[in-house]
Amino acid sequence: MSKAPFSRILHVDDQPDIRGIVKLALGKLGGFNVLSCSSGEEALAAAPGFAPELLLIDMNMPGMDGMALLTRFREAGVGVPAIFFTARINPSDLVRYRAAGAIGTLSKPFDPLKLGRQITQIWMENQPAQEGRT
Repeated sequence: MSKAPFSRILHVDDQPDIRGIVKLALGKLGGFNVLSCSSGEEALAAAPGFAPELLLIDMNMPGMDGMALLTRFREAGVGVPAIFFTARINPSDLVRYRAAGAIGTLSKPFDPLKLGRQITQIWMENQPAQEGRT
């Protein structure tokens, strides 16, 4: 089981091989409960029943890209943290992704053995400080 303070990850990527690797890396190796979707439309339909605690969204998908999908999630009331997954990371893109509401960005290609730790670290770094902590 995952040691992270969250367990349900909704992953959206149009590439079947990436979905398979992420599901293996986060599910089997990381102990997360991962639901993989191949499109924004599929993810929007699946989210209410799955109740994700984290969204891992590919930026470059046909039809609805990652930014549009995150906007649709927010309009639907899904306010959980989101991380964008992309091969294109430069400073101006990172600013745009943050402005859109992403808590972080991971680059492709990625190391499957480190993926669970990376998303947990991003999630933890973006949680508000808990009052009364010693």
